[in-house]
Parts: sequence; C-alpha cells; structure tokens
Amino acid sequence: MTTAAPSSSATTPLANPATLFRSPVRAIWNVQGENVPTLWWPARGHLTSSQDAKRGQHSTVLFMIPGNPGLIDYYTPFLQTVHDTCQGKIDIFGASHLGHSAGAHVTDPSRMYALEEQVESKIAIMDRLQEMYPAGTRFILAGHSMGAWLALRVLKARPNHGIERIFELFPTIHRIADTPNGRKMKNLFKPMIRSIVGGTVSTLRFIFSAPPVLQSIVALATGQESDMAKVTSQKLLYSSVVKNCLFLAGQEMEAIKIMDKELIEEHASKFVFYYGKTDDWSPIENYYEMMELFPKVKSYLCNQGMVHAFVLGHGEPMGLLVGGWINEM
Repeated sequence: MTTAAPSSSATTPLANPATLFRSPVRAIWNVQGENVPTLWWPARGHLTSSQDAKRGQHSTVLFMIPGNPGLIDYYTPFLQTVHDTCQGKIDIFGASHLGHSAGAHVTDPSRMYALEEQVESKIAIMDRLQEMYPAGTRFILAGHSMGAWLALRVLKARPNHGIERIFELFPTIHRIADTPNGRKMKNLFKPMIRSIVGGTVSTLRFIFSAPPVLQSIVALATGQESDMAKVTSQKLLYSSVVKNCLFLAGQEMEAIKIMDKELIEEHASKFVFYYGKTDDWSPIENYYEMMELFPKVKSYLCNQGMVHAFVLGHGEPMGLLVGGWINEM
C-alpha cells in the first residue's frame, strides 16, 4: 500500500471530492501481537515506482490518534471531511486503542490495557506506516484529548520519522487530575466502580438485546445523532470496553501531570494547538499558558462553539479546519 498525491503535471480535475471513498477501508491490524481496528482513506494518486518518489511525488499521511474512549469509528465524519477538504490528495489512517472495541478480533475480553501499552501500540503503528510508505513521505499526527499526549510520546520516540505537523485538538497533555472533570469524575475510575459500571452495561445489553432498540435508547439518553449512537451502542457499550476506558482514564490521572516543555520547544514549528472556551478537560487557562510559554507555537482558541468531544456533532467543522491547515502546508 503505497500512495501519494497526483503529480503536478496531472491535468484531470477531481470532479467531485465529496464522492471519494465515502466509506473508509476497514481492517484489523496485528500490532505487537494485538489486533487493532483501523480505518484508512486512500489518497487518489498512487506511486508506481521509486522513480516517482525521486521526482517529488511524495505521500502525505495523516495518522489520527483518538482520545478516550479510543474508538476510531467516532472520528469517521471528522476524517472524511478532512479527506474531502484535501481533495483526496492525502492518505488518512486511524487506529483504535487496545481494548476499546468489541468483536471477533478480541482474543481476551478480560484484559485491561495500561497507558504505556497504548503508547507502545501507537509507536509501533507509526513504525509500520513509516515502513509502508516511500522515503520522503510527510507524516502528520493528529491527537485528540489524551490522544494529544500520545502524539507527543510518538514524536518523542520517533523524531526522525518524517513527522512534519502535530495537530493537538482539545489537548490534555498535563494536569488532567486537576481539571474540573478530573476532580469530578475521579471516583469513577476506581476498581470497584469500574466493575459496577461494567456489570450495569452488561445488564443493559442483555435487556435491550435488539441493536435498533439499544441504539434508540442511547440516542434518546445522550442526544447523539444516529451515526454516533450506533457506534456507542454497537461498539462501546460492552462491559470489557467500558472497563478498559475507565481503567485507562484512571491511569491518565496518575501519569499525565507534567507538560513536556522541552519536546514542545524543540519542535515548536510543527505544532498546532486548538483549545475550547468551555472545556472542563482542558480549561481555557491552558490556552493562555501555552501562548505565554511557547509564543512560537501556533495556538488557537475555538470561536465556533465546539466542545471537547467534538466528534459528537462537530466533526465536520473540525474537519474543515484541519483540512484547511493541511492545505496550507
């Protein structure tokens, strides 16, 4: 799988970018012995030989790292919009977190995956992508929420992998436990509470076994649109998945405390940080702190009313923003 943007000499216009790959390619990748659900939007052009790479037809690949819950399916409208905005000229790849999905690919539903295992999984995926694409490929990392912290860890581990941009969306890269939501929800991450919540989810799934019924209940209870309610009901609401999400959140509270200022300063020109005005996971004070500490870093404060969980209702406007940033590259 080697793809690239079309050459500058191409004359055939892209008549309707919105029709490109409306459904992403779904696959299960085996990464370090673990099965990982992935989504891939291929670029329109394809390299056919090493000579093409020498002529400058290098690929641009966006690697999306989700937040928590780490189901990449939540990011489908967002990533589709990014792909359309870039007129299909880039490859987009996204991967779920370990343990954050249910299905036949899961070999041990009882296993809880630690934060460092999620870090190693994302680094291994970055290595795989770097091997798959030709020399000179430009990589872009996009991290949402705690995925922004994971993106930092990937950059730190692989600074020479051609990573040219890192989009940090509603980032939680330090002091998570001290945020309003961190203080409010800390008890939810305790082992006993995790077990109770997991058991409740199992009971609900047993009672409302018909998928359309459960999806309707989720939509009614959460206000999620049908596509997101479908992801929640069919892929998130399993005891093992919910417990893994809560387990990971508890580890985030303990581990994500100190900002890696040296890393950000070293790669300042690569970063774009995007903060919300009413974000209880990454308060507005974080935006002002970033502006003061790193004046060379591009930091933006949302003026479109988007919330921390932008994938639930604001995926398209965020996709237009990110797609625009990529086009500027």
